[in-house]
Amino acid sequence: MITILNAIFCLMIAVRLFTFDRNNCRHKVKYSWLAWLMIVSSAAVSLFSFFNLPHRANLAQVLMNTSLLICLLKSKGNISTLCRSEKSANNTNSQ
Repeated sequence: MITILNAIFCLMIAVRLFTFDRNNCRHKVKYSWLAWLMIVSSAAVSLFSFFNLPHRANLAQVLMNTSLLICLLKSKGNISTLCRSEKSANNTNSQ
């Protein structure tokens, strides 16, 4: 049951990142690569579960993926808002 729950959360993470709409945000290569890496890795977890390949999930992983999903939903899939420090975010807003 925990493995299926983890697969669902990982699939939701991949979908949220894949459907990110930049609008007026600047394109930054490092965040694009990070998003791609997160999409591939979280989608792989879902595929492992779908094809019944050997893997395990424990409660800590499910909680970590849940918190990551909540943060991504709150930031509308924008990884740069998760990676920036409060100090750099304030400097960007004041300019």
